[in-house]
Amino acid sequence: MNFEYLSANNVCLAPEVLLTHEGVKHDWAIKYTGAKVTGIGPVELFPEAEKLPGRAVVPGFVDAHTHVGQIFGKALIGGEPAQIWRRIWHPMERDMDQEQCYLSAKWAFWEALRGGFTKVVNYGLNSFLKNAGVHQAALETGIRLVSACGLDEFSGEIGTGHGNKNWSEIEDVILKHIEHCEKHELISPSVCCSSFMGNSPETLSKLSAFCEKNKILLQIHSNEHFPELHDSILAHGLRPIELLHKHSVLGPHVLLHHVTLVSEAEIELIVETDTAVSYNPLASIWKGNAVAPALRFAQRGVRFGMGSDTTSADGFKNLMAAEACQRIEHGLPIADFSCGAAWTWVEAATGQGAEATGSAGNHGYLKEGCAADFLILDMMAPECLPSHDFEWELVRYYNRDQVDAVVINGQLCMAQGKPVGWDAEELRLSGLSQAKSITSNSEIVRLHGPSSLYRS
Repeated sequence: MNFEYLSANNVCLAPEVLLTHEGVKHDWAIKYTGAKVTGIGPVELFPEAEKLPGRAVVPGFVDAHTHVGQIFGKALIGGEPAQIWRRIWHPMERDMDQEQCYLSAKWAFWEALRGGFTKVVNYGLNSFLKNAGVHQAALETGIRLVSACGLDEFSGEIGTGHGNKNWSEIEDVILKHIEHCEKHELISPSVCCSSFMGNSPETLSKLSAFCEKNKILLQIHSNEHFPELHDSILAHGLRPIELLHKHSVLGPHVLLHHVTLVSEAEIELIVETDTAVSYNPLASIWKGNAVAPALRFAQRGVRFGMGSDTTSADGFKNLMAAEACQRIEHGLPIADFSCGAAWTWVEAATGQGAEATGSAGNHGYLKEGCAADFLILDMMAPECLPSHDFEWELVRYYNRDQVDAVVINGQLCMAQGKPVGWDAEELRLSGLSQAKSITSNSEIVRLHGPSSLYRS
């Protein structure tokens, strides 16, 4: 099937199913002009619509938390105990150069597009030069990016300066990052920091106030692992989110990642301050200490999106894990068989995820005025037929091989698994040539080792 027409200036589509901000619609059409959705409604209102029988049009998935600098080391984490960032990710990312950052990011975006992600929120303590590589990759692939900024060029520590840089130096780096991002429509700036582990409470307060003033996202890992929780209590007498609240760090401009080991009192602080959260179910399964209480988040009105956290850049696998984790951890003990009724996880993966990661309503939903970011899905796979409840089917039965097309900002970026406008084979060869060097850092420590060591 030829999908090139999807990048035309005026496009109108009439799929079998259209997933809108109001839910599933049958016999509806969607029209977009340039980058924006300009019409949506019953198909009889759009006689010019291109019929797409056996196809569904859904909003693109949002990866609310990942690390594009870690892409070549994914298999190193198999069987590893928690807090792999200390032994594997930090030494690996710290020493990558601009070209390696470009190749790693482009590979990550390639996987993300294949998995139905149209927006990626990157976390990293990236310098200007590293981000030059990441941004180049984003522009070449067409993906929507929340770009990461930190101070790794100043310090080998994990924080935004680790208390050894004055505020003027920190501010200069962030302002330069904002200026760099402003040149590109689909790249938004953010600041990343490691909470109290790498920053003084005073620095965290200033970072939050600065991000709020400049209307950019502040990303913080919080309440993810037992050691972090214990260290916060021992050093400050407060749990991590309590500490952030005490120092006026929380707010609508803040995105807390993971939030798995969270108390009811801390959830209340998140609600009071309208702070956003990323729910990372595959990360909990593969490398975490706990599962975030995402059903409680939904019940309390917490804005949350879903992140892959460099596990699998497959939006459908993440959807399935989101529901399954809640069912096993929270639903089964109380005989809750609904566990969010499917739409909760679809919403978190799309529109709510976009809003939680700084969209302000500009994308994430298929409605007039929003960006034309969407997927065309093949509904004819036997796993999805006969169709009775599209959202439950989307959560449990769809796969990335059913993504016929990925459109971002009105432009076709991927068709039937193949990128548009760039050579995947060239990237594959270039990436593999660097992957061994990137993952051979002498400071990387694997405690578990390859699975072959454990064969009897």
